Amino acid sequence: MLNTSIIIIISLILISKNVILLNEETLILLCFVVFCLISFNKLKDSLNKDFLNQTNKIENDFKESFDLILTSLNTSLQWQSIFINTTTNFNLLKSYLKKLNTKITERLPLIHSQSVQKVYLKRLSFTQILGQQTGKIIILLLMKKIEKIAILKHFYVTTMNFTSFKCNHKIMLREYIEII
Repeated sequence: MLNTSIIIIISLILISKNVILLNEETLILLCFVVFCLISFNKLKDSLNKDFLNQTNKIENDFKESFDLILTSLNTSLQWQSIFINTTTNFNLLKSYLKKLNTKITERLPLIHSQSVQKVYLKRLSFTQILGQQTGKIIILLLMKKIEKIAILKHFYVTTMNFTSFKCNHKIMLREYIEII
């Protein structure tokens, strides 16, 4: 910094030569400049510390924000890679589902005809079993009727002594003998 005594001597010379006019405004300017110089000289250490503190704080804030931006970018990249994998997986799933649907629609008439065949086979087997059971029931009923008729005929022949039944019995016996 310039020596204050040199400044004072130069300013006095300039005032004496009427280069610098002393009026109210210049005096206010002079007072302001002197105030600034004195305050700067007295407060420069504290201002320097304050400025250093502020620069450190700003630097730390920048570092923290940079770290946050880096972490957010990393997570964003990870999510993007996950989403890219997800979209490819969805596209693969879409193609698989399309293939499955085409296979199902191709085989749907076959599956339908097979299910109809199963139903009709069950119904036919049921009617076959029903026919067999009905045949058995009819045979059993006929056997019961014939048995009752034989019992009645035996009753009429032995107990009641109807001759017509005895005669009938002999005719049937002859027919059996002729067949043999």
